[in-house]
Amino acid sequence: MTKNELRTYYRHLRSRLAPSEEIDLNLGLLDNLKRLEWQNVKFCHVFLPILKFHEPNTLLLISYLQDKFPEIQIVISKSNLQSNVMSHYLYDDKLALAHNQWGILEPVEGVYVDEKSIDMVLVPLLISDKAGNRIGYGKGYYDRFLSLCRPDVKKVGLSFFEPIAIIEDIDPHDIPLDVCVTPKTIYYY
Repeated sequence: MTKNELRTYYRHLRSRLAPSEEIDLNLGLLDNLKRLEWQNVKFCHVFLPILKFHEPNTLLLISYLQDKFPEIQIVISKSNLQSNVMSHYLYDDKLALAHNQWGILEPVEGVYVDEKSIDMVLVPLLISDKAGNRIGYGKGYYDRFLSLCRPDVKKVGLSFFEPIAIIEDIDPHDIPLDVCVTPKTIYYY
């Protein structure tokens, strides 16, 4: 299957998840995220979920990190929908957020964080393969963002589904994951 076919297929699969299934999948993801090495992370970039697209609920992880690792600075993004680039801001419970036109919660304003400061990025995806390649929504936001991060930034994908064997039409600008966390296990590449 091509990227577009896989994108369509996995968007459809996610949209058909029952609320109880989604809760179980999110709890499984959180359990496995807790198993990652958090001790050396100072800045962790976390995407906020687009709930209408049934994305993994990263708010559960944010609560966990704030409780167990309060020294970790949570970073979230604001998207420029004209240039398809993101800027990054410190997150806390007092930060004013608003939905953009895609329904993504974003900071209204805040303390800017440079990409080079970020130690770990939680990457949204629809599906990944066993080599760490991933398929997102197709706009390239995260590939552009990851290309600006340090070479040693840990790229962690979150997926409700297990990786497929191979994504065949990978582009040269596609940046692979280092880790993919699913509700069942953790894949290291």
